[in-house]
Amino acid sequence: MKSFMKILLLLLALAIMLVAQQADTKAASPAPPQTKAATPGRKIFEENCMRCHGADGSSNTFIGHKWNIPDLRSDAVQKLSAEQRITIITGGKNNMPAHKDKLTSEEIRLVESYVRELGKQPAPAASSPGAAGNSEK
Repeated sequence: MKSFMKILLLLLALAIMLVAQQADTKAASPAPPQTKAATPGRKIFEENCMRCHGADGSSNTFIGHKWNIPDLRSDAVQKLSAEQRITIITGGKNNMPAHKDKLTSEEIRLVESYVRELGKQPAPAASSPGAAGNSEK
């Protein structure tokens, strides 16, 4: 019975930590301001990329900090060509998984387009956790 209680308490503690982490991630990465017509790639980005890159592309998330993921709004990422970003999204890079089996080529192009839109938002120069060589998306 003692072992069961210990396991139950451990599982409860883990659940509380996960909920706290998700709440912290949502608070740390506010969604970008709404525009009149949402970019078509935004929904795909939110469903597939936001966990690591944050809603605003800042990568100010638990995973973003852990893996040193660059701010998608940074010059290092924005100076990549559209094809370079598409290649990274399609095939993955470093810790970022490939999305070629999860997204269609059209969806990948829409995500890349949305990443370009994120680049039009200000990115503080010192906020980028990664460097150009680590560009994840």
